[in-house]
Amino acid sequence: MNTRAYNIETRRRQQAELKAGIAAATVELHAAKGATATSYADIAKHAGVSLPTVYKHFPTMDELLQGCTSHVIAKAPPFPAEEIMAAPDLPAAAELLVAAMEQQHLHFEPWFVWREDRVLPYLAEINEGFRKMQSAFVAKLLAQHLGKGVRREMVAGWESILSFDLWHRLVRNHGLPRPAARRVLVQCLLAVIEPTPAGPATTGSRRK
Repeated sequence: MNTRAYNIETRRRQQAELKAGIAAATVELHAAKGATATSYADIAKHAGVSLPTVYKHFPTMDELLQGCTSHVIAKAPPFPAEEIMAAPDLPAAAELLVAAMEQQHLHFEPWFVWREDRVLPYLAEINEGFRKMQSAFVAKLLAQHLGKGVRREMVAGWESILSFDLWHRLVRNHGLPRPAARRVLVQCLLAVIEPTPAGPATTGSRRK
């Protein structure tokens, strides 16, 4: 084996592991006190490396946030999209969707609770990407059970009900047990599609 090539590959692997370690340490600090309150000096101390080493691997805040979000997202629970889409009716799909979103909220809560997407453009961009994906999934799910032409306000309503902020308010601010919070959220989702004086009944169970 080429000794020089082996040494280069070993060096690359060590640097990759060092970078991953710095990202993991940063994730812990961001969960504990938020990204805006975490300095590079804090990160260096927590990761057990020098300050120049942190800057070498993450020269800018956006690069640091990218490394952190990638680390957190990689550990997130899988989203059971196929299982939700395969639900026999809309009430069943709503229950599965709320349960899946709860798992997502529980995973991301230590970082979302700081609401730093309001002050950090990179996080705002990431969250907007998630919101669009969620909106597209909700639209697809509603169309499957209600048919084409689902109104935009239905999608907006479901997206808002499934948001982290509402779940967090119910569970943390109001102190509802998680099963109770799930029931409330499912009821809210189904209420969005209940018949109104302006239109016909559109619930999944009535359409079937």
